Amino acid sequence: MSNLNDVRFTFSTPADEAIQFDVVSFELTEGVSQLYRLEVELVSFADDANFATLLDHPALLTIWQQEQPVRHVHGLISSFEQGKTGHRRTRYRAIVEPQLARAGLQSDWRIFQHRPVPQLLEELFRERRWGTLTQYLVNPHQTREFCVQAGDLDLDFFWRLSAEEGLISIFEHSQGSHGVVQADQISQFGSLEGDPVLYVANRGGTARQPCLHDFRYREQVRTSIQVQRDYTFTHPRYNLEHTLYPRDMGNQGNEYERYDYPGRYKHDNAGKPFTQTR
Repeated sequence: MSNLNDVRFTFSTPADEAIQFDVVSFELTEGVSQLYRLEVELVSFADDANFATLLDHPALLTIWQQEQPVRHVHGLISSFEQGKTGHRRTRYRAIVEPQLARAGLQSDWRIFQHRPVPQLLEELFRERRWGTLTQYLVNPHQTREFCVQAGDLDLDFFWRLSAEEGLISIFEHSQGSHGVVQADQISQFGSLEGDPVLYVANRGGTARQPCLHDFRYREQVRTSIQVQRDYTFTHPRYNLEHTLYPRDMGNQGNEYERYDYPGRYKHDNAGKPFTQTR
């Protein structure tokens, strides 16, 4: 049976294969519907890393179990730093983020017409070259007559539209690329395969298999009632109001109401789903 002594890490930069790095340590932060961030501490026998072939270029962290790669983390180098040089080696530090992170460096003013949001997002990915976008959609998504990006950062615009439509985003990695995967039901992502993961609170010795050593449980009070209303000049007396009442609120109260006006919709078939995703 393999153990954690068989685990090793490699860091490669396809744009500059002349320099070889060894991984000292790394920290990877991931979450649902947020950008991942990989910080890697490196050393190399070379003390003349070429920043021009590293910064804003692809990088790959690979986790190996013996000779088998078990995890890839692919992205673009957003920050690269050269540190001290010792007797033989030089320290480096790299920050790797998804290509979508570059959307936080761009903004625009424009209007999109007669498109459902999933189609609009696909257009943005092609136009801005944010990589691949794969969508698994179950629910209907209404065509929007107008959709305005009013000076928003492209990244904020992407997250806002995704949240309004209830689209959940994650990232998938391979040896040579990474991409965004979206779904409007979290069950579309499937479930983790394999045996249950062990929780070992007191670490010691050599673990014979991967395990959790830190686990925390938390509950948080949130909005319990979502109410929104809008107005349409074609039916000025019609009350375009929709409400989502709480259920299964657990240990918190159910009287915390959020009221939004205008709800930014013109029809019931658009406003009702918004109460479920806002």
